[in-house]
Amino acid sequence: MNFIILGAGGIGSFYGAKLIESDHHVLFVARGKHLEALQQNGLKLQHPKFKFEGQVNVSNLSDLNSLELLKVDAVIITTKSTSTEQIAKELSKKLTSVRKSFPFIISLQNGVENEDILCNYFPKEKVIGGLCRKIGAHIIKPGLIEATGNIETIIGAMKPTNKSKAFLLDFKNILTNVDTFCGITDDIKFELWKKLIINNGVNAICALLRIKTGELMSHDKLSKIVLGLMRETATAARVQNVNFSQEDVDEMYELIKKFDSIKPSMLVDVENNRPIELDEICTIVVRNCEKLGMDAPYTRTISTLLDFTYNQKD
Repeated sequence: MNFIILGAGGIGSFYGAKLIESDHHVLFVARGKHLEALQQNGLKLQHPKFKFEGQVNVSNLSDLNSLELLKVDAVIITTKSTSTEQIAKELSKKLTSVRKSFPFIISLQNGVENEDILCNYFPKEKVIGGLCRKIGAHIIKPGLIEATGNIETIIGAMKPTNKSKAFLLDFKNILTNVDTFCGITDDIKFELWKKLIINNGVNAICALLRIKTGELMSHDKLSKIVLGLMRETATAARVQNVNFSQEDVDEMYELIKKFDSIKPSMLVDVENNRPIELDEICTIVVRNCEKLGMDAPYTRTISTLLDFTYNQKD
């Protein structure tokens, strides 16, 4: 297959390297110094069980050429959720100018609203919701990626059709053949909120305290705060008719304790002075709880402290 990886950061580079390993054609979309390093020196990726080093096809979004857009089977978006609207608008315009039909658009981003945004710009039957978990992957320096953990991918169509079902099976087989787990779900919204429960539980608090998830979860008092954050996220999901039981949340909480200790994305962004996905991970929980006439004191407190100490530091 022909893939475009839109967002050649840690996660995007990991998927791209795995796809190249399986002899698929991959075009990375990057920007800035990372783009320059990939163009000049290629990609170097290090994982305890997987290494990749070599030249790659890479471009920036504005320079995507018509030939690449014509032959692409799927675009995998791994950018920050804060850029989804802008990227969708530009990509849709470019694709419309050269094609009569759209390729599949796969979101592997944080948050629960990306797929709805993408459906505003692409046919719903072409949008694939997805998530990856149990992995930490980050740019150490331009062109160099370090990753850890045993990645799991969950994918599901926003509007199932015979074509989307066939594509999901093909994509699952591709990822399975490169020694990663991939599951297909009929309820991608449930799975996206399930990931947000974990994300809101550990992401902001790790960034605030500058610690990895292992240290967080091994601390008795801090881990109780994580459970509170997770329960608030489960409550917030009810606004979108996604329902979790207390047992569901407790099960995910116990699961986090067994994960490899990693630096969540917000912590890496804070360390590298990059924008953080505070609204996409935390604010949506507070906002949805308010719609239910409830507060989210754990999420409100942690996100406010992080916003004050990081975004307001000037």
